[in-house]
Amino acid sequence: MRSLILMLAVLFSFTAMADEKEKDELKLPEGSADYTRTLKLVLEYKHKKIDLKALEKKLLALKLPPHGQGDLYITAPSPMPPPGVKFEPALMPSDWLNTWGEVAMTFWKGDLSQADYETLHKAAHGKLPGFPNCKPKN
Repeated sequence: MRSLILMLAVLFSFTAMADEKEKDELKLPEGSADYTRTLKLVLEYKHKKIDLKALEKKLLALKLPPHGQGDLYITAPSPMPPPGVKFEPALMPSDWLNTWGEVAMTFWKGDLSQADYETLHKAAHGKLPGFPNCKPKN
């Protein structure tokens, strides 16, 4: 009986630690637009809870249009800030909200590989004119 209680206590502590890790991964820096819904899906994939096809299906269901300035804008590396200014790759500009920029942010944050990003982007916008630098239809 003691070993069962000990085993349950250990299991509970590992579960609690995993929950805390997931909460930390979903934290966005102050001033960031909220892309947690998209980040949560990508983290499910990153932690192998779903496969790439399932992630693709869930992201396509969000129907995120391209960013108004195109994919090259949201995938262009930003210059490093001047000395003394902290670089925060997880901070998403508000104009990226409700666009494919949310998915790009998961790439910049380091939770989605470039290859996976490109696969997902092609599935979402591959038929749009100008792909891969697609822009929304006017």
